Amino acid sequence: MKQNTLTNLAITSALWLTLLPTVSHAQASVELPDTSQQAQIFLNAGALTSIEPLYINFHPQQITLEEENLKIISKWIEKVKKSNVPIHVYSYATPPMARRDMTEKSAQHMAMRKAFNRALDAKNALQNGGISEKLIALHAIGAINDNPSDQLRITIRNN
Repeated sequence: MKQNTLTNLAITSALWLTLLPTVSHAQASVELPDTSQQAQIFLNAGALTSIEPLYINFHPQQITLEEENLKIISKWIEKVKKSNVPIHVYSYATPPMARRDMTEKSAQHMAMRKAFNRALDAKNALQNGGISEKLIALHAIGAINDNPSDQLRITIRNN
């Protein structure tokens, strides 16, 4: 019985030791802001709460942003750029209307591709405005049953 307990202890210790490099690598890849940036975010918290999400509506066949949308994004970036906070881009797209030759699954796939391409276009606009790529998170979402609109929502909140 004692031999079996020691064997189990040795095996579990070996397993944990093999996982150790993975854990340390995962912790090393997460970049936390340094203390001065954390202090800056804390001091600017009041200004950050006043920043409203930006909504951009699309025609169902439209994928790229128009000039007036780019101007609106540029104005929004000026409010956010000083704070150096993460930006979330939520992109919603409806499936194609005329889908005689498509299954439901392929129509949803087309909607996801359209949403992703719109989100990429918004990401490029944010980067051109001076936002670091590391601060931009893309969320491509297909059609939502309760809100089947084609739109982009750019926000500093993770929801």
